Amino acid sequence: MTSRVRINLANPMELLELPGISPQQAMAIVKFRAEHGPIRDAAELARILSGWRLSDAALERLDFDPADSTAPESPGA
Repeated sequence: MTSRVRINLANPMELLELPGISPQQAMAIVKFRAEHGPIRDAAELARILSGWRLSDAALERLDFDPADSTAPESPGA
């Protein structure tokens, strides 16, 4: 079984473990979280990554759970 990645807690290196995620995409995710807080769902992620295609394999591994705490770069941390 493949482990899921909690998108609202993952650091850039963990995001790069997702199939097809580029360093630029990982940094866009981290930047968005720092400026706007947790990512709610796949539709919001698609807007964040507009212009970049995220593979179905990557989407299947993502967990959008808002988490008990926020990632260190997120507002309020």
